[in-house]
Amino acid sequence: MKNDNLKNIINRKNISIKELSRITHLNDSHLGKIINGKTKNPGIDYLIAIAEALELSNDEFVELCGYKNDN
Repeated sequence: MKNDNLKNIINRKNISIKELSRITHLNDSHLGKIINGKTKNPGIDYLIAIAEALELSNDEFVELCGYKNDN
């Protein structure tokens, strides 16, 4: 997962960690670890919850996971 991508998306969406935690039902401490790269493999369920909360497009989700969409 590309943590810089996630941080940029969160900043662009103008959402706080507390708000994201509330929406995703993830503990804000654990969410902070994911965002700051302290959790190396957060799991697809967490990534999907974050992506849905941030209303990411498929391309943004792919980018968040560390892949580049060349289409």
